[in-house]
Amino acid sequence: MTEPIHVRAIRVEAVRVGQRELEVTGRLTDDHPQAPAWWGMRDGTTIHDMSLTVRVRYPDFVVTAARADMAAHPYTLCPDALPPLQQLVGLSVARGFTRAVNERFGRQRGCAHMTALLHAIAPVVKQAAGAAFRDESAPPSAGQDLWFIDTCQAWRADGPLAARLRAGDVEGMKALSARRR
Repeated sequence: MTEPIHVRAIRVEAVRVGQRELEVTGRLTDDHPQAPAWWGMRDGTTIHDMSLTVRVRYPDFVVTAARADMAAHPYTLCPDALPPLQQLVGLSVARGFTRAVNERFGRQRGCAHMTALLHAIAPVVKQAAGAAFRDESAPPSAGQDLWFIDTCQAWRADGPLAARLRAGDVEGMKALSARRR
């Protein structure tokens, strides 16, 4: 068995804070089990260890605060990418967020690793909001914000899950669940 050369891990956690906010924290680590000899690193070096926390208001999904940290980074210049992340404040994590992130922080305007972390955080905000703020005693209805429609093949607008949701067929939706109770 061969050992990996590069290992990336991204973990995102969301917690409810107050009546109408979420705090979502993402952490990205890049490890080099086999470090390139030319770089002068030892095997097992963590090259990136970065975290980003955003506070998001519900129901408009507007970022109200952002803070970031780089516990490990390869260059002394890397932390220069942290202050511009304050531009997240005021953005909505709803439609257009990925484009707004890429315009503000993409390529030479930011850190590719922080941008990857932002891309991972955005869908967690919506998923966590559904769990944190929705009335759990009632299933989703066609009149609610059904942001998840067309986000994947299982929830495609012309698919069986969406059809059952529109029909109010909760039992039919449960029947398609891979984790039936």
